[in-house]
Amino acid sequence: MAELERINLVITGHVDHGKSTSLGHLLFLLGQVHDPKRNREPWRILQQYFVGARNEGMASWSYAWVLDPLIEERKRGLTINISHTEFKSSKYIFNLIDAPGHSDFVKNMITGASQADAAILMVSARKGEFEDGLKSTGTGSGKYQNVIGMTLEHMLLLSALGITDVVVGINKMDTVNWEQKRYETIKKQISGTFLTLLKAMNVENAEEKVKNMKFVPMSGLLGINLLPKDMTIKNLQNHIEAAKAGKGDAEFIQQLEEELKIVQEQWPDWYDGPSLLEGLDQLPSPAAKQQELMKKPLRIPIQSVLNISGVGTVLTGRVASGVLKPDMTVAISPTKKGIQPIEVTVKSIQEFHKDIPQAVPGDNIGFNIRAKNVGAKDILKGAVVSSPDDPVSALTPEVDAFQGFVLVIRSLSKAKKGKGKAWSFHVGYTPVLHIGTAQVACRVTEIRSLDGKELGELKQNQRGMVWFTPTQPICVEELSKTPQLGRFAIRDSGKTVAVGIVDKVERGRYKK
Repeated sequence: MAELERINLVITGHVDHGKSTSLGHLLFLLGQVHDPKRNREPWRILQQYFVGARNEGMASWSYAWVLDPLIEERKRGLTINISHTEFKSSKYIFNLIDAPGHSDFVKNMITGASQADAAILMVSARKGEFEDGLKSTGTGSGKYQNVIGMTLEHMLLLSALGITDVVVGINKMDTVNWEQKRYETIKKQISGTFLTLLKAMNVENAEEKVKNMKFVPMSGLLGINLLPKDMTIKNLQNHIEAAKAGKGDAEFIQQLEEELKIVQEQWPDWYDGPSLLEGLDQLPSPAAKQQELMKKPLRIPIQSVLNISGVGTVLTGRVASGVLKPDMTVAISPTKKGIQPIEVTVKSIQEFHKDIPQAVPGDNIGFNIRAKNVGAKDILKGAVVSSPDDPVSALTPEVDAFQGFVLVIRSLSKAKKGKGKAWSFHVGYTPVLHIGTAQVACRVTEIRSLDGKELGELKQNQRGMVWFTPTQPICVEELSKTPQLGRFAIRDSGKTVAVGIVDKVERGRYKK
């Protein structure tokens, strides 16, 4: 049997819209809940979480707790592998990257999404929660009234990072009695917003890409429409039988039986589209794109730098283009020694803790390097590994510059009566740009309209051509050459304020 193709999948969405519960429940229904310590049946693992959550008065959180061991692993930073877990369908192996939904953790979301081929956007259908997810100024209601809308934020960032293969889970449909009109309203609003963003980012065939997005009405808590109905019922029955045979906790078994009854009674008869799993299986294969990217020069934005005892310096990242093999000589820029690319030798390459003969675009890898007078302390996160015959050289701060097509998404504040203007995107402004895996403050030096007219500022929802110069070395390339180094998000004060694409790079533009 041929090995299944892998897809790097990031799950995004607003805080409390059900990402962890839905994916944890999906893994359980598939029978792919993994025990990091012992090889136990899936029902026994979930029963442990159910009992633990029940004892803390949080029984409904047991499915979310399926992902907890992964979260703790991430906090401890014990693994090179940035994909937090994997699960299999009949078509793909999905490397699941769980992106935090709270606004405080958007930097982690950007890092995760930069490693992904495709995304799940989880959207709550509950009245008020969906609307809060689209708030742009932190005016949400209830306990999240000071949290900006992460549904909108994550849509912005997915668009800026070029991730257009998206499955939208319209979750918590049980809270609106599976109302088809609510589903259609949410689908229309999310589709329209994505279309506007993709067009603004000059994404080719934007209408077709939005048309191909799957919208799945579901309940992650109840287990409805995560898998096909027949498969859901069969798998639940198998778990119940196994739990009874294993003399499982009575309340836990009762919960599974109640879930089975709800699944049989509440499944929406008006919906004839794919389940969440089927929607994921309909994502396009990365293989065709991968073949084209393999022909391009090597580019690997560095995610992390490790110094492992007995091994040496290990770099991690996702291959953006080209092919990496052991014993190859590659170039790295920037380093603490300067912006000029430094050549190092690749000793070995690992993926999922196994040595591999080569790494190709889309692979999330760790690779051991050997170099004279260059160690882990000299290499910066955000640096880029490239081909020595076509190296990426970082821009020199306040000397080199790049021009970007920029769409301003939001203002940072509102004008107060009699107290000046609202915030605008202006010459001299120095926000943080996220490009590849780098996060560097860049100063706005010039702004022009799309027809070339010189401007002093851009306001919310306006577009323009903007020249930037970095305050620290950063690797940037035109979008047409390396998409991962040619798309950027601009953030300030915990918010994404603009997105853009690199149109031109000019060395020495501001050289005195």
